[in-house]
Amino acid sequence: MKKVAFLAVFLVVSFPFFAFGQKSQMEVGLAPENKIKTKVSRETNYVFHILSVAKCGYDNKYGNQYASYHSADDLKILKENERLISVKGGEYVGELYGLLFVTPASLEIEAALYYETLGNLFETGNFEDNIKKYKEIYKAFLSENEEELLPSVQELYKVFLPHREAIVKICEIMKRNYPTYCNKIWEKSKEELIPYAKAVEDIFVEQKLSHTLEKLTNISLQNDFTATFVNSISGGAEAIDISETLDVFGIGRDYEDAVKFISHEFVIYLLIQAFGGKETCIKYWTYTEGLAEFYLTLVGLESGYFSEVQDIIEYYKKIYQENNNLSALELFMNAKNEFEKE
Repeated sequence: MKKVAFLAVFLVVSFPFFAFGQKSQMEVGLAPENKIKTKVSRETNYVFHILSVAKCGYDNKYGNQYASYHSADDLKILKENERLISVKGGEYVGELYGLLFVTPASLEIEAALYYETLGNLFETGNFEDNIKKYKEIYKAFLSENEEELLPSVQELYKVFLPHREAIVKICEIMKRNYPTYCNKIWEKSKEELIPYAKAVEDIFVEQKLSHTLEKLTNISLQNDFTATFVNSISGGAEAIDISETLDVFGIGRDYEDAVKFISHEFVIYLLIQAFGGKETCIKYWTYTEGLAEFYLTLVGLESGYFSEVQDIIEYYKKIYQENNNLSALELFMNAKNEFEKE
């Protein structure tokens, strides 16, 4: 059974999308060793567009520009549920953020169908009829095995039942506003998103940066890493992992800074793999972020966004100069032991 994204994140791609790492979508002559891909997804952009116009986790020029395209009553309801449906780094992660925003942002199905599916489930509580009607939707994010769908849907319903009323309201709002975004906003948005995504990926390809970073860390990523771009998240959370291989980034940086920021996240993914999962990286995030930034200093790609762990970065430089054969895990453990000495 697939890991359900209402508790974390999982799976996939989005629909429709422009994946510059896939020749079936666009011929860009990628070198085979490139593992850092970019793409532009309507579904991902819709989800974060709504958060922005509702000022849920974001408060920026984009949201102000497009808020008038939507009902003030709809935006008011979303704002009232801000702490349930959004994330603010270091402060909170909304209980419905994964279910109602991360999951549809990562899927290859139209977001409106996803919200219709969940809205019907929580409004009726009729598992059998709901699954019969929306079986293909559930197969995209719960399980491809039809025998597992009923217990999976029942589990999802049980987990989120305390928020039933909010889920029904929000799903209806998200479904109702989807055509407005698709018909009035998306075409203009992708005109700035697609060239940006292509330009950034071209740099990764030309400079063979994924190969360089894998060689530097002595870690080979098992899957590609994809940066999916949105144009609505200025001033709020980004580098958001919406699946095991997919992160959301804004387009507010110049190409060089975008490459540095994305390279940092790519190294984080390498460390997650080397450390056997996210748990260690999250628990000891200062050492993880510091280690990623340290590796980037070795190739002139430091992002400069992590000054709060500069002392840890300097420590990594010191012990690496003494022994450049230390593995990523050995560097990490040395720093942890040094800074946590009693």
